[in-house]
Amino acid sequence: MKKNPIFFRKNHTFLDSIKLNQEELEHLRSLRLDREDKQVEFRDGKGNSYIYFISSKKDTGNLIESSKNVVQDLEIGLACAMPKSQKLDFILQKGTELGVTNFHLITFLQSDRKEVNEERAQKIILAAVGQSRRHSIPSLNIHNSLQSYLDTQPNSFYLHPYSHPKITSLSNFSLNPVIGPEGGFREEEINLFTEYNCSGYNLGENILRIETAAIYITSLIQYEKLRTQND
Repeated sequence: MKKNPIFFRKNHTFLDSIKLNQEELEHLRSLRLDREDKQVEFRDGKGNSYIYFISSKKDTGNLIESSKNVVQDLEIGLACAMPKSQKLDFILQKGTELGVTNFHLITFLQSDRKEVNEERAQKIILAAVGQSRRHSIPSLNIHNSLQSYLDTQPNSFYLHPYSHPKITSLSNFSLNPVIGPEGGFREEEINLFTEYNCSGYNLGENILRIETAAIYITSLIQYEKLRTQND
């Protein structure tokens, strides 16, 4: 059975009729749905769902069904440096699919990239939310330094290839993992972690790229939270 395409509109008031915007129309064309009658689902990111019937070659639709879904996400935070564009897109996309609820992008002392196109990043997240058919939208938080991040998110741990404890010794999976830049953490940043009582862990002997470490640790946290939830 073909599933309805899903679009997200945050802070939108859904009425009895709706007009598709240009991006939504282009997406329907890419799915080859623009020339046939269809049902399209709109979500607001808060659990509310609205299904509209849209006739062939039309850009407006009529509401046929609405529903309220209880959002029960497992809280999963992910903090990391801002890698190059395609790598960041990958982290946001796959992290969203894996259930990340809060993204934190940090400018470190050795960061190659210090700015992010927030509008583009939000689009990547929304596309991944629709693809994975989630009802909630992860938050995107930008921090101009590790200090500013830890001031708001002290319950964290950091990943470092030369830390003594292995990730298998981590017991508190409610903490946010912090992944540094390709150049690594500076000594003063390691000292900051210590000041905030944040422990360091390694993911094994291999040195991982930012995007690989992000998917690795997110998958592990998701698995552990699901396992604990089902115990």
